[in-house]
Amino acid sequence: MAELKQSRPKGTQDFVPPDSERMRQVEETFRNLAECYGYREIVTPTFEHAAVFVKSSGETSDIVTKEMYSFKDRADRDLALRAEGTPCVVRAVVENRLRMPCRLYYVGPFFRYARPQKGRFREFNQVGVEALGEASPLTDAEVISFGNAFFESLGIRDCTTQVNSIGCRECRPAHRAELRKFLLERKEQLCEDCKLRIDRNPLRVFDCKVELCRQAVKDAPTPRQYLCSACKSHLEEVLAGLDRRGLRYEVNDRLVRGLDYYNRTTFEYISASLGAQDSLGGGGRYDYLIEEFGGPDTPGVGLAIGLERTILAAPVTPATARRHLAFVVWLTEAELGAAQDLGERLRADGIAAQVDYDARKVKGQFKSADAAQACCCVIIGPDELAKGVYSLKDLATGEQREVPSSAISAEVRTLFRE
Repeated sequence: MAELKQSRPKGTQDFVPPDSERMRQVEETFRNLAECYGYREIVTPTFEHAAVFVKSSGETSDIVTKEMYSFKDRADRDLALRAEGTPCVVRAVVENRLRMPCRLYYVGPFFRYARPQKGRFREFNQVGVEALGEASPLTDAEVISFGNAFFESLGIRDCTTQVNSIGCRECRPAHRAELRKFLLERKEQLCEDCKLRIDRNPLRVFDCKVELCRQAVKDAPTPRQYLCSACKSHLEEVLAGLDRRGLRYEVNDRLVRGLDYYNRTTFEYISASLGAQDSLGGGGRYDYLIEEFGGPDTPGVGLAIGLERTILAAPVTPATARRHLAFVVWLTEAELGAAQDLGERLRADGIAAQVDYDARKVKGQFKSADAAQACCCVIIGPDELAKGVYSLKDLATGEQREVPSSAISAEVRTLFRE
């Protein structure tokens, strides 16, 4: 039998309190904002048929060729752990025949086999929104603005928004031909991956992080130089929509986002505080993807944001010293039953409550309350039972007072508000 390893797999992490609570707060912030914009939550499987990602991301994408966790099940089906959100949402929308237009958001774990770095893990958490059935460039502007609103709500002030257009089926072939010609003339200056991209998908050279490649394509023809009139107009309206909102942005001609399904608008959020892996997230328009999955001709636009990087970029806030938790302390065995009853009563009133059933001494119960970071202790002893009161101790200030038993829930809530 293989030796049991006592450490987590490389590229994964544990979220223990208070980090787990911080993650939940960020997720809830996202959920609340998404619902304010009219999005509804969708939950898709953690694994899909591998073809879902091959069809959408592209056979030559890094996700498919290098990063996808793919495997065969016992029926010899090709499956893959969820590598990104949009293909899963589109597959679910087509399969379940959702009525268009519809706005959906998702929250959950994703998986890519990549070299772990600061804020980059093999299992990571992502949130995203998808506006399906909406073709207007004003929707693009709203989606971009949504991401900025999310970051601002978390106190992230150094976020830079980059925007570009990569054209459509009508104007991309001309750019592709010129870009391919440019790259062939400089083939020896490119890395091995980019040499393959020349024929497979030359646009991807703009995504390469190898410095020699970045220098080689510095003067390469860009998609924006070849936009058709419809794509030019679309981009102008997107930028006008951002201007109307007062959102600061940069037009980055080399921003292509390394996925095959994007057309027209692409965008990315950059934070200087993250170092080399500076992207918080991004997205773009994908007007052909639903049709490629067997659905009707339907436009779409969306974004995805990495939560680990977002939390790294957010300002460090002091951990809450005390939780909204009432710890019930009993003085003698005779009050243990009353302590159990009070715990249930508080919970029925919507108040988190805990009782230490193992500690036989009051001092041990107070230690348990401190370890749990409880806000207060509600103390039950023979005197309290005789008088119909509880002793309520504020663990932040040490103040202790008697409270009528009928008013205990209201008094505990008062401490929670302070």
